[in-house]
Amino acid sequence: MERCIAAFSSRSTQIGQTYSFDDVYERIYESGEKPVLIIFASDYDNFMLYSGLFGDRFPDTTVIGMSSFTSSSSEGGSSSGLAAVAVFSGIECAGGVLNDASRCPLLHKKEAERAISTLGINKKDAGKVCCLEFTPAFGKREELVLDAFREASGDLDIPVFGSTAGVRRGTKRSLVSLNGKVYDDACVFVYIRNLCGRIALLRENTYKHTDNFFMITNVDSERRIVHEFNGRPAGTYIAALLGVEPDVLNRDIMLHPIGRIYGENIYITDGESVDKNGSVSCFSYLYNYSRAVLLEPDDANVSSKRLMEKIDRLGFAPSFSVAINCAYDFDIFEDKGFTEDFIKRIGEDAGTFVGMSGCGEQADGLHLNKTMLFAAFE
Repeated sequence: MERCIAAFSSRSTQIGQTYSFDDVYERIYESGEKPVLIIFASDYDNFMLYSGLFGDRFPDTTVIGMSSFTSSSSEGGSSSGLAAVAVFSGIECAGGVLNDASRCPLLHKKEAERAISTLGINKKDAGKVCCLEFTPAFGKREELVLDAFREASGDLDIPVFGSTAGVRRGTKRSLVSLNGKVYDDACVFVYIRNLCGRIALLRENTYKHTDNFFMITNVDSERRIVHEFNGRPAGTYIAALLGVEPDVLNRDIMLHPIGRIYGENIYITDGESVDKNGSVSCFSYLYNYSRAVLLEPDDANVSSKRLMEKIDRLGFAPSFSVAINCAYDFDIFEDKGFTEDFIKRIGEDAGTFVGMSGCGEQADGLHLNKTMLFAAFE
């Protein structure tokens, strides 16, 4: 019996069509075994339909998914498709929902504590357990959700990785689901214990640092607004570094995100807009008196090659994997005709996988932007 199966279809070209689900369901069903876990991603338009069908067809399986800009697996990928990986053996899992994600998900941390207790996770599980989560976009929810997971795990230090869901193009609407139920203001999650070995969580930046390092000197972290860098108005300061006028900075700010420096690591925060008062609104938290660096795009081939090299150095061949990428990166890959090659290379290096792209990434206890994440299960 295969431990897992990946499936993909993009046959549904209109809202309400079930062709893609039928293809994916048949691929999973033909194994003759009941999955323990299904992880899926699809375009927004048919996400609710697919979620309900998964819940109906697999009532005894934990099924977790998110709306995605690009859905992919080792069988293919598309911006208007359905991708899934079904795991039949070698894992234990327990899922749940953190409601009120944009207000106070911490009030619902008992959901995460219950899942941890159900699996009996302890310190001996280090390196063999993780939490996969999907969170809706545009509610400044991610850091609040991560705080809830941190509180729930206590001193167990369970790694959390995940994605902010992809939105319907031209809107701010995004969706996540667990076991057939769809949410637009809740984080869905599943704790996974690998019974067959290790779980490796990899991260790779798609942007590289410039020589422009500075301090964050005035920030409203919860509102994700930076007022000053190095004691100067944030927008004016970044415009000067880029050699552009402040009033045209909005044009270039997406190409030059801020790198948060923690030790030897750089974590990416995207600028959203420059406000009239010169402050810069961002898509993730920055903190007062922390070091930062201005970033610029790296070569897509170079950054993806670094990720593949990290996969090759794992010391084991993944039996299945989850690949998370920023939608903006996939747009760049698409412009360069690189998307199909990128998906193919992951499949060659990592075998059976499901991939999704959204509006942000969660790893190392932080909410990130423009970052490639990869979870490999031995």
